[in-house]
Amino acid sequence: MGVSDRHYFAWLTEALARFERESGELAAIGASGGGVLWVLAGVRPDPAVRFLQGALGAEGTTTWLDRYARGPGVVTADFNALGDLPAAACDVLLMTRSSYMIRDPEAFLDDARRILRPGGLLIIDWLHGAAEAPRLDLPGHHEYEGRVWPFLTTYADRESLAEFGSEFDAFIRHINRPPSWVDLEQPGRRVPVGRRLRRLLAKPPRGGLTRASYLDVQRAALERAGKHLVESDALAASFKILFRDARYLYPKTGKFHLHLLTVLRPVGH
Repeated sequence: MGVSDRHYFAWLTEALARFERESGELAAIGASGGGVLWVLAGVRPDPAVRFLQGALGAEGTTTWLDRYARGPGVVTADFNALGDLPAAACDVLLMTRSSYMIRDPEAFLDDARRILRPGGLLIIDWLHGAAEAPRLDLPGHHEYEGRVWPFLTTYADRESLAEFGSEFDAFIRHINRPPSWVDLEQPGRRVPVGRRLRRLLAKPPRGGLTRASYLDVQRAALERAGKHLVESDALAASFKILFRDARYLYPKTGKFHLHLLTVLRPVGH
């Protein structure tokens, strides 16, 4: 994410600190004998990881899991194929800036629930929008090892839309009236100056997206693109939401990314 790293991690660490102040969950895990933290799609101690390590205490351990193993202590693991990982093996499973590449949400959630110990936590953030355009169908992608990995999956619920209305409203305003320099059909493509001026002078009408219609519109957009919206009922089959937070980082980064953080506890253990 480049320029947005500083702002993203400042928000994420602040949100996790608020969760811990309100709940004490991480300290309780650490006090029970040292928490085991697994980091999916991560290979280094970013600020959020360091916060979790500190909250879990000196006796805690951290394992890095990444499809493209790099460096000592990193275990080769594909988060879209977690079936070979042992059950009840970690207390905290952290997944940041990668949930949008989950291919089969139901299978991922089942595996995450299985590898967490009773009372454990899944900490995961979900992406809305794209870096270059305020769209609901996740048009972005990453490139690794010569392959393109499209963005496929996100999560949303009415409780988040209500609790973090100002963040979603700011994002929705950009969806309803994108800046003149944004190319919605091909995000990132340069819009000629003449076209930008015509768009500014024309003052096109605003779109009709609202918080009330957000989930329905996003579901339809993702379905048309062959992608997935994880919804409350599907998530509730495996997890209970303990904590939410959301932040639209565009004012600081110039990227149309809205992040929704969920801290989840497995059910049925």
